[in-house]
Amino acid sequence: MELLNAYQSKIKMQTEAQHERELQKLEQRVSLRRAHLEQKIEEELAALQKERSERIKFLLERQEREIETFDMESLRMGFGNLVTLEYPKEDYR
Repeated sequence: MELLNAYQSKIKMQTEAQHERELQKLEQRVSLRRAHLEQKIEEELAALQKERSERIKFLLERQEREIETFDMESLRMGFGNLVTLEYPKEDYR
């Protein structure tokens, strides 16, 4: 009976030790995967922010060209005597 109890105790400790090792391996894999995903998210957010900034810059440049064209057309059509309001460009950025 003592040998059986000792054997069962030994098997139980080995099983618990194996379980603990597997748990640590899984936690390590999860940690590495999480770090990889967080890095990928940061890279994608940076790329999206860059794309957004470039798009805003493009739209502001286009708006500026359109305003200049409009002003030139207005002057050509004789609307030069009208009062124009100049808004600072920084307000729209």
